[in-house]
Amino acid sequence: MDFDLLSFPPEILAKIFSNIPWDQLINVKLTARKFNYVTEKYQKDMQKPKLYEIIFEDNYSRDGIDWIKINYDIFKTDGNGDITDVKELIFPLSELDELHRFLQKVDLTSLNNVDCAFCNYTGILGVFGDYFHNINVIESMDIFARGSESDIGDALAFLRKIRNVKDLQISFHFPNENVPSDFIIPVRNSLEVLEIKESKGTTLINPTMIKYIVKNNPNLKTYILHFEDFQTYKMVIGTVVKEELSRRSNGCSHRGITFYVDTSIFEEIPELMNYFYSDELPYNDADTIPDYYLLYLNVLDCLLCGGFDSIKIFEDEY
Repeated sequence: MDFDLLSFPPEILAKIFSNIPWDQLINVKLTARKFNYVTEKYQKDMQKPKLYEIIFEDNYSRDGIDWIKINYDIFKTDGNGDITDVKELIFPLSELDELHRFLQKVDLTSLNNVDCAFCNYTGILGVFGDYFHNINVIESMDIFARGSESDIGDALAFLRKIRNVKDLQISFHFPNENVPSDFIIPVRNSLEVLEIKESKGTTLINPTMIKYIVKNNPNLKTYILHFEDFQTYKMVIGTVVKEELSRRSNGCSHRGITFYVDTSIFEEIPELMNYFYSDELPYNDADTIPDYYLLYLNVLDCLLCGGFDSIKIFEDEY
């Protein structure tokens, strides 16, 4: 017995469509008008394309108009984890409704890579953040943001939504703007690599944030740091070391940590080297000799088990 899908009410059609993979809905034999009506009205019930990767750029102008460019990949519905070729969406900055419509029609819960480079308009982060909930563990996330006081709120709100990511890169450039001294990025039990770049006068990074991140991410062992002043380096490295060594109170769980410090934008190298070899870093093997790239290598022996905690600090100029 043949059924005429057109005879079903929209509510029933919505239930039927919700069980059809997004890329197969085009095979449903309905008039375009009724098809579009049902899929739009019951959009929240439809299966949506799962994004593998999304890349934002706002540093793009043409004919005197600022444009937003989004590159994205989609998981195919074959169940093998294959992805489509890179797709591109470009729209004028003045037409943010285009971004809302796009984000409403895709599934962000399987993202593997997120790259947000906002040189001119961090408001895009605010829009993206309304749809981004970071339920899954993301392999890599790179957030570049700069601007003025009017822009910083959207950037901070987005950082507060980061929960699960393995490799997190933050490049923050908001000189002389006030960030709460207890501001944290609530990433937990997932982080393995943390890269931070902060311009002079920016106050995003604070001891509370670093302590929280180290304490709640036991697999985090690599730190890539780009700062322009000695005090920020000292604060971050000192806080990481203190929090790492505090794990000793919970038994002989010894670890090695590695830092890469960017000396290309930093003029206080002698002060930094003096800090490494001072009593402020509690490592006890002072016989290590740095080479051109290895600035510091040391260990802290454990009297209970004979094991040790280690630290390596490399010069990073990229």
